[in-house]
Amino acid sequence: MFFMSTSMLCCGRRKSLGLIPNAKKRHSKRRSWWQRFFFDEEGNWLGLKDEDMLDALESEANSSDDELSENEKFEAWKRRAETIVELREAQEDVKNEESRRWRTGLWMKLLMMLVMVHRGLKTRTAPLGNREMIEEDDILYEDRVFRYASFNSAKFLAVLIIVPWAVDFLVHDYVLMPFLDRYVKTVPLAAKMLDIRKNQKLQIVKALNLEKARYRLEVEIGKSPPLSDDELYLELRHRALEMRDEWRLENRKAFANIWSDVVFGISLFLLLYFYQGQVALLKFTGYKIVNNITDTGKAFLIILITDIFLGYHSESGWQTLLEIIVEHYGLEVDQSAITIFICLIPVVMDACVKLWLFKFLPRLSPKVSNIFQEMKRH
Repeated sequence: MFFMSTSMLCCGRRKSLGLIPNAKKRHSKRRSWWQRFFFDEEGNWLGLKDEDMLDALESEANSSDDELSENEKFEAWKRRAETIVELREAQEDVKNEESRRWRTGLWMKLLMMLVMVHRGLKTRTAPLGNREMIEEDDILYEDRVFRYASFNSAKFLAVLIIVPWAVDFLVHDYVLMPFLDRYVKTVPLAAKMLDIRKNQKLQIVKALNLEKARYRLEVEIGKSPPLSDDELYLELRHRALEMRDEWRLENRKAFANIWSDVVFGISLFLLLYFYQGQVALLKFTGYKIVNNITDTGKAFLIILITDIFLGYHSESGWQTLLEIIVEHYGLEVDQSAITIFICLIPVVMDACVKLWLFKFLPRLSPKVSNIFQEMKRH
């Protein structure tokens, strides 16, 4: 009996030892997002999915766990507890974000519920012979709701465009520019900061050389009387002072553009924040307009937008746009920085758009995805 009990005890110990790795496999560590993205079935782009490799990694982790000391086990338990706390905090943040989105989309849901309730009440109370008339009434009611939403959305969109632009214009021309004109005259440091820069001086020199050549050409063809050296010097000096004042005015305008655009952004944010109902109505109108477009039209719009911003010929457009923005704020145009920006940002945008087209668009609209698969881009 003693030998039987000891043998059963040993077998029990072996069985219990065999169950421990399985328990650890059940509570295996959660993989990060990039591992799920590249190794899962839906995100396996690189062909690296290998269950044997994952099993080997888990077996190594289990063997290393057996060799841990008491302090290392305590540290591992502490890290797991901290991970659980961080996970709970992240879940609370997600819940808060979902509640905020629910509040912003309340108007859209109310409009959809209003249409569905109106349709349901009519279908319940009407007899069977009047179902066709009810369907026509539902269509007319939906049209009235859409006209109401589109009219109010158009008014709110006009407010979003006109009000911040008007505030920007008033602040720039009637507040900042008079203030800077007086401030430059009284503060030497501000006058030096907003004075003409090196590249602007080079442009003035080029313009004066062209002006001097024009005077000589007009004298040679007999269009103007010959000028002495003193008279030519005075003419060029007068022209140089005019261009200097023009460039100083441009520098003050560029400095004022920074603060007026800040005011523009603040006014736009306040309109969007205090008129959440109108924003939801605008989203509802855009959603209905996009849904009413045919699949061919959606594919055409996607192709048009992506080719304008991310096509092979879009490099010159990006460069021109960046130069306009830089000159708008009075900064010096650095071609190397613009080239680096064009080499990075549009490429990242193109990668994100291709990911959306080939991974997420088939779930949203399979017909549009089929159109893209049948196309041959040249």
